[in-house]
Amino acid sequence: MNVFNRLLKKILAQLGFLNPFREPFKEIEFETTTFCNRKCVYCPNSKYERTGSEDGRYMKEEVFEKLLSDLSDIDFQGLIAPHLYGEPLTDPRLVSWISKIRKTLPKSRIKIVTNGDFFDEKKYIELTNAGTDYFYISKHSSRLPQNVTHLMSTLKEEERLKRFKIFDYYEDFKNKQIMLNTRGGEVHLKKDSLRHPICCEYVSYPVINTFGDLILCCNDYHSRYVFGNIMKRHLLEIWQDPYNIKLRKRIYKGCFDLPICQNCWI
Repeated sequence: MNVFNRLLKKILAQLGFLNPFREPFKEIEFETTTFCNRKCVYCPNSKYERTGSEDGRYMKEEVFEKLLSDLSDIDFQGLIAPHLYGEPLTDPRLVSWISKIRKTLPKSRIKIVTNGDFFDEKKYIELTNAGTDYFYISKHSSRLPQNVTHLMSTLKEEERLKRFKIFDYYEDFKNKQIMLNTRGGEVHLKKDSLRHPICCEYVSYPVINTFGDLILCCNDYHSRYVFGNIMKRHLLEIWQDPYNIKLRKRIYKGCFDLPICQNCWI
C-alpha cells in the first residue's frame, strides 16, 4: 500500500468514515515457525533468536487446529498467511497445513511469503496442489535465488502474473527507500531514510504468534503487547475485546500512545 493510500485511510478514519473494527477482519497472519535462515540487517532476526514454543521453534499442532476451528466458526473467507518473521518453507509441515487450511476454509485465499531460498519447482507444485493462491518472494540479495529464477522460467506469463509478487528489499535498503521501517524500534536505519510514523493497515488484522497469542501487529517482534491467547479464548472474542478495539482505533487514527508505536518509523 503506498503512502497516499495510507494517508487517505488515516484521514477517513479521523473523520469517522472508516473503521476496520466494525466488521470481521479480512486478513490474518500466523507464524508456524520462528526460524529464518537469513539474518538481514533490516530485520530483527539479525539481532535476536526467538523460541516460539516449548520445542524451540514451531507452533504446536493443537494451536493450529484451534486457530482453524475459530476461523471456521466465523466462516472466514479472507486472506490467510502462515508467516511473520520465520521463513515458512523451513517448516516441514507447511504443505500438510496448507492442505488443512484449504479443506477447513475453502473460501479463503492463502498467501505464502518466502525469501525463496527453499522454493523450487517441486515445492511450488506441492504448495499449489495443497491450495496456495499467491506467493510473495522477498528478494534480499542482488539476485533472486537460482532455484526461483529457474522456477519462473518454467511458468507461463499468465501464471506468474496471477500468483507471484516480488518485493526487492535489497535494493530498497541499498537506496534507502521509504518502504523499510524500524520494526517498532528494533532495527536502526539511517536518519535520512526515516519519516514520521504512518500506521493504518498493520492494526486492522490479527497477527498470531507461535504460542497462539494475538499480538499488537506484525512489528511486535517480541510479542510485548498480547491481547489474549486462542487456546483460552475464541479468536473473535479476543479481537472484539473492548480494550483491544479502543487501542487499535487510537493507533488507526494516528494516536501513538505505546512506546513501540512511537519508535516505529518508516
